[in-house]
Amino acid sequence: MKKLFLIVLYKQKISESQTCISLKENNIQNSSENKIVIWDNSPQKINSLENAKEFFNSENINFIHTPQNVSLSKIYNKAIQENPAFDFIQLFDQDSKIVKENYNSYLNEVFEDNPKINVFLPKIFSGKKMYSPGKFFIKGWHFKNINFGINKSRFYTAITSGLCVRLDFLKKTKIKFNEELHLYCIDTDFIYQVRKIDCRFFVFDLNFIHDLSEDNLTNEEKKERRKLEIEGLKTLYKKHRFCTFLVLCQQLLLRITKKL
Repeated sequence: MKKLFLIVLYKQKISESQTCISLKENNIQNSSENKIVIWDNSPQKINSLENAKEFFNSENINFIHTPQNVSLSKIYNKAIQENPAFDFIQLFDQDSKIVKENYNSYLNEVFEDNPKINVFLPKIFSGKKMYSPGKFFIKGWHFKNINFGINKSRFYTAITSGLCVRLDFLKKTKIKFNEELHLYCIDTDFIYQVRKIDCRFFVFDLNFIHDLSEDNLTNEEKKERRKLEIEGLKTLYKKHRFCTFLVLCQQLLLRITKKL
């Protein structure tokens, strides 16, 4: 079972990345069937292939640096395109804490036991609230509860970090990440494409921990984030007039309340 693990870094050293630390602690790098790709999207080069190999103590490492801050959608597509021999890809941001012992063995067991499932997701928590998987139509909302194993929903969505996809499925369906989207709504658009073909997904019996709160952001940073989210939604729904109208209404409300 050949697995590709892609970690995107931004202005953070490999040794300080919670994701890199978690994968190392789970000995992901020690399996000859695994490959870790570190994609550093930082303006300045603060990492290298040499310190990546040294950190993981492994040769199963690839390192790419793009100081021009390439969009995440292009990074994901490029990694998939350049690694056609792998069975699965799992995407990560830099600060995912994986709470699961024997993670590699667990993944192999899940994949072997579910040959007809194409999308696999961890539960992602920030504080005590589960943010992913979730549901999305115009705006997102949370599952009240969701069991691990196979689930099915015409409205499910997920955060990209931790998303694991069967690469043969992407090849057959020609699904790609939307490169018109730079940061926000990339995950929403991707899952939307997937669930039009297959609305089943598998929830791992494990948790990822993220800090998704806005508590540490200034008001201006919050406004900039909302602006990017609105622009992402406009791109997502540009072929759907009614949904676009609702997004414009949301934008107007945010402006009236001075949140945008």
